[in-house]
Formats: sequence, structure tokens, C-alpha cells
Amino acid sequence: MTERIDEVSEKSPGPVGVMIRDYSPLDLKACLEVFDSNVPRFFTPNERDEFRSFLHELPGPYVVLVTRGGRVAACGGYAISRDDGSADLCWGIVRSDLHGRGIGRRLTQLRIERSFRDARVREISLHTSQHTAGFYERLGFSTIGVLENGYAPGLHRCDMRMSVVDGQLLEG
Repeated sequence: MTERIDEVSEKSPGPVGVMIRDYSPLDLKACLEVFDSNVPRFFTPNERDEFRSFLHELPGPYVVLVTRGGRVAACGGYAISRDDGSADLCWGIVRSDLHGRGIGRRLTQLRIERSFRDARVREISLHTSQHTAGFYERLGFSTIGVLENGYAPGLHRCDMRMSVVDGQLLEG
């Protein structure tokens, strides 16, 4: 599946034009480069092996956003639990030099929309650091817990949730 977003060059100051497509194992190196561009602020170096393992054994759909120039700008996925009506957003990452250009918002919205297409899904959860919790709150997630130094010293784990009842988003 491929979806066109817009036609703006990645060198322009505004939004970046990207194509969304399903992840392929051929994207492994590029996705690891996207990850690396976010170390150490958003991820610790020791999480790289966990991310690589995740990409080898995807628990659900995973997509890449590719610029018109052919570079992977972002990647992210989700996994739906068959048992409890929940979905988890997994490893959503935007190349650090493209932060603040609307790519993360589009990636997250896409994963939310696709998750809620499954009629069983009533809740989406994720965990992130304190550095991106505000971003997810602006998209409708609520913080339900914070584990100080949960990832590393100074890098706290924030557990977040978005719920739906009768087709309406609920906070918390």
C-alpha cells in the first residue's frame, strides 16, 4: 500500500512531501539510520538491538515514510491484541533533521486510523519518553503513568492511552 501526502521538497522549510508504504526488509538499514539520528536524546544506544530485533519479527503492520528524494524520513507501526480490544503503537521514529515538519503527526494519525479500522479496538496505548509525551497529548493521548528513569538515567518512560467508546475518542 502506498499513499502520497504532498509534493513539497525535503529541502524546503515547510512540510516534507512523503510517500507512505509498507515496510520491507530492504528498509532495515535506512530505519536503523533513522533510529541512530535520534540517539541519545530520544533513544539510548542499547535500544538499537531491540529495534533491530523488532524489525526482524514484526508483531503487526509497519510503514515507512519516504521523501521524494527516496530517503526514509520516518517509520512506525502498531500491533493489535486479539484478546483485549487494544492496539499498541510501536517504534514511531522520525529522522531527527526532519522533526517539526508534520511527518510525525501524519505517521501517528495513520497508525491511529488503521488501528481503529479494526472494530475490536477500543484503546490505543504507547510508551514514550518525557521528550515526546506532549506531542502525543496534543494528538489525544493521556498520560496514565510515568516511570522516572524508566529507559535510562534522565530518560523517563511515559505510558499513554487513547480510548474510544461508541466511535468517540475519550481522554485517558
